Amino acid sequence: MHQDDDLTTSDATVLRVPDGDVAVTWALLTVGGAAAGVAVGLLRDWALSLAWVPFRALLVTLDAIADAWGVWGLVALAAAGAGIGALVAADWQAKQPRIQVSRPEVVVAHQKKVRRYRRDDVREALHEDGALVLLAANGTDLARVPTEVAADDLAAAFRSHGYVWTETSPTAGT
Repeated sequence: MHQDDDLTTSDATVLRVPDGDVAVTWALLTVGGAAAGVAVGLLRDWALSLAWVPFRALLVTLDAIADAWGVWGLVALAAAGAGIGALVAADWQAKQPRIQVSRPEVVVAHQKKVRRYRRDDVREALHEDGALVLLAANGTDLARVPTEVAADDLAAAFRSHGYVWTETSPTAGT
């Protein structure tokens, strides 16, 4: 659980993906992208010898650049791979919601939208299939937000503010 002080009041809990997880994701994707770029550079001749290689036109272009640039071509491929990995990491991070839980309401900021759910409208909350689910009085979904925040952290936050937290969906098995 990560407390985000700039988004919360003294009586609210803000949940988002922990900074450590974000850092690891960025590192893995950028380093992995750079490694893929190097692999493309080193394996391009072999790959072009195969009759069935996908993206042949792209590989031929990369081969021409790498040949023209020499060792700097390999560096450029590594940098391009790292850049693509960073773009994927940024996209992943932008899709992660911030969830603010307080006694009067639940606020979910997700993909440039902010939704507020009044306490009186939330019958219960649960974590199901990787998503935070807020149920209305009639049992329908008020919200279903994919999140990588741990279910235990969500449960603790909702329970600490007096919401009903359910471990399994009331419609499971029906």
